[in-house]
Amino acid sequence: MRKIYSIAGLKVELSGESTMQQLTRLPEFDVFEIDDQSEVNIDIFIRMDENVDAAYFTEVCHVHRFNVLDIEHSFSTCKEGYLYEMHRQDGSKIVSVIYNPHSNDVLMSSCNCSISIKFAMWIAYSLPAVKEKVLPIHASTIVKDSEAVLFLGESGTGKSTHTRLWLQYIENTYLLNDDSPLLRIEGDKIFVCGSPWSGKTHCYRQEIVPLKAMVRLSQYPENKMSCSSKLNSIGAIYPSFPPFLAYDGSFSEKIIYCLDKILKDTPVYELKCRPDRQAAEVAYTTIY
Repeated sequence: MRKIYSIAGLKVELSGESTMQQLTRLPEFDVFEIDDQSEVNIDIFIRMDENVDAAYFTEVCHVHRFNVLDIEHSFSTCKEGYLYEMHRQDGSKIVSVIYNPHSNDVLMSSCNCSISIKFAMWIAYSLPAVKEKVLPIHASTIVKDSEAVLFLGESGTGKSTHTRLWLQYIENTYLLNDDSPLLRIEGDKIFVCGSPWSGKTHCYRQEIVPLKAMVRLSQYPENKMSCSSKLNSIGAIYPSFPPFLAYDGSFSEKIIYCLDKILKDTPVYELKCRPDRQAAEVAYTTIY
């Protein structure tokens, strides 16, 4: 089985059998599928149901490990490229991904869990996409007047709540993505792209929109918004990029390159706020 998707302007070819069949049942990928696959130049190849085992790779060096919902995630470098693995608490493997940075080829093992497939696909796409100047970022994204505003913050700070307030009280707005939009660098311009990964919110749009502003949110008993200095802007944005990428020198260079492009022309704000209508109006008035 073979399918081609267009995600943030990159053409991604997926091939495989059992895991591909499960992926095609996930509706979030449907809008990104290319119907006419003739004469398409492929940017990223992801081959599923491959035999990806750490025992087959040499000079494996762990870069970053973390646990989410009793699943251990590990990101490593090896002579063959980059290895990402997910294991259960009993040590059994859920899925593995190996990326060869010299060819933009990604191999992914078989996986029978739809949630894990989505996450593994995010990894399999993100690793080669960074080389093409496309980076994932943790944010909730509103589009107003054909421009994107990204709301950043730790999980639980109210990003989704705040964008819902924009949808409710600010005219001519819509949600582009509620969890993991993609930033695309084209020359000196930064664009925000919809993606198949939007957290718990079903919002999957194949759109590419110019970046208007970034806003770092925090909860506060009153609504206050200010423009951040460049130094504070770095501190506001950098933690929203995937942490495992920041632990590798090559990927962190790409993040810093993207940060430099953002800070050149994009205003970054700090919004301390309550979850109410006034917070959305203060943010809108300050940005626009």
